[in-house]
Amino acid sequence: MKKLGLSLFIFCIAALSINGVAQTAGDDTFGPKEKKGRPDVPGTFLIELGWNILQEAPESMDTKIFGSRSLNMIYFYDIQIGNSKFSFLPGIGVGLDRYKFDNNVTLNQGLDANNNTVVTVDTLSADLDKSMLITNYFDIPLELRFHTNPGDKKRSFNVGVGVKGGIRFSSLTKTKYDDGIENVKEKNKKSFELNRFRYGVTGRIGVGGFNVFYYHSLSELFDGNGPVGTENTTNMTVGLSFKGF
Repeated sequence: MKKLGLSLFIFCIAALSINGVAQTAGDDTFGPKEKKGRPDVPGTFLIELGWNILQEAPESMDTKIFGSRSLNMIYFYDIQIGNSKFSFLPGIGVGLDRYKFDNNVTLNQGLDANNNTVVTVDTLSADLDKSMLITNYFDIPLELRFHTNPGDKKRSFNVGVGVKGGIRFSSLTKTKYDDGIENVKEKNKKSFELNRFRYGVTGRIGVGGFNVFYYHSLSELFDGNGPVGTENTTNMTVGLSFKGF
């Protein structure tokens, strides 16, 4: 609950800041400025930087918010809906998620006595400097966006809602610790019984190419055979997005 409250606080503060920028952007004394030498590429490329928060996860998998980060790179194609202030934006992108564990643990995948895959949350004897789960996806986002001034979207206040689906293309754990002789870095590439697919709802609010974004997964992080207590584990991401072009 503390993590959820902190994320919502970050979201609200950023949204209020954007609203102030929007009011300034609406001042007629500031005219749109043309940028020379910039290629006229159709569509929009967005970079999203966010914080991941696990929900309904066991205490052993508690994470650190500022170490559990998300990097999304998305290309959107803007389709204006008639003469309205609404646009439909299909897109394609890559989502790179990190979950940094707060405890001295890591995930381990092995076989039980019946040769069934088992994933456990193991406590390590070494004093870890870092332990995280990494999941990477190809994503297809779809968004409906409203602009107060469609004729000048670079300066217009906008709100968007949508959905996003993705397929996982890699996953691994990463640990870093000091064994008393040297710093050791280990990577373990496994599926960890993570869901192959993910889907959820999205939202954003901002001015021009600067937005606060939100993603809430409707699919479980694991496929039902993950660590004990993760049957209903999902994730939420909140952060900032920037327009590349």
